[in-house]
Amino acid sequence: MRPLVRFLAILISLVALPGATQRLQPAEIVVTLVGTGGPELTPQRSGEATLVQTAGQTLLFDTGRNTLDNLYRSHIPPQSVTRIFLTHLHSDHFAGLPDLWITPWFLLGRTQPLEVSGPPGTQAMIDGMRAMLAHDLEHRPNATLPRAALDITVHEIQPGQVYQQAGVTVVATPVEHADGDPAFAYRVESAGRSVFLTGDCTLTPALMAAASGADLIIANVAAGTPALEALPRIQPILAKLLTPEQAAQLFIAAMPRLAVFSHIVKKGLPGAAGDAVILARTRAAGYRGPLRMGHDHTRILIGSTLRVEPITGPLADLDRPAAKPAP
Repeated sequence: MRPLVRFLAILISLVALPGATQRLQPAEIVVTLVGTGGPELTPQRSGEATLVQTAGQTLLFDTGRNTLDNLYRSHIPPQSVTRIFLTHLHSDHFAGLPDLWITPWFLLGRTQPLEVSGPPGTQAMIDGMRAMLAHDLEHRPNATLPRAALDITVHEIQPGQVYQQAGVTVVATPVEHADGDPAFAYRVESAGRSVFLTGDCTLTPALMAAASGADLIIANVAAGTPALEALPRIQPILAKLLTPEQAAQLFIAAMPRLAVFSHIVKKGLPGAAGDAVILARTRAAGYRGPLRMGHDHTRILIGSTLRVEPITGPLADLDRPAAKPAP
């Protein structure tokens, strides 16, 4: 087999394997759009969750609804995800956390406890989650399901560097999200590459400064039909998130190699046609750089080149612990 053909065959086989994002090269950072929706119920998108893998580390930002299932459908072993950062404490950003916490433990043999970073109030939320699942905590641990793996270390963060390990840093920037405050954007730096996640927020000078020069910006966005945007009950939603026009200002100021929308809030703009409206409004506001609408189960590989690809391939049933524990 010719070398190029053999390389392509190996690459295709890796894409189909769980955890393949950790083995694809060359890429200093691999980002998986696990969930790209807002609170709306749509057939295309689940709740917000973004996975960043770099330097042997796996960092998950937000855990919206269906995070566990979408990790699985994105070929990520759910039991390997133990380091979580929350942008804020609106329920649509942590609704998937209880399932991600307990199911990989009793079903897939996760032995590592979780570590969760978030704004002030995160500890109280975690305490409430543990109270909700008190029956499981009391009765399910046994000789093969260690209770210690259900521990959760909580870091209630302040602005600035909130994580550093093996050359990977995460910096939190306060953002404005009205009834969601305190809220943070996060910037991940590794191997000379960077990813900036706005979380939920509106446009501020601090947001633009923090995003400047990032290779990849993952930005929230909210838009509706003109009639719906005029409704008093919709206007507060738009006021606390990025409109397409504000997102364009952010991208123009930051000049990323790629801008991607996630936490996509659409009112009366369903499906691909609604996505096209958001892109058109962003372009009309003056942004001409690389831009995509985010979709669940999408992989972005950041290195000397930047690639975007859907995650495809057959999925095996996850019905027992792996023979070899996930890294």
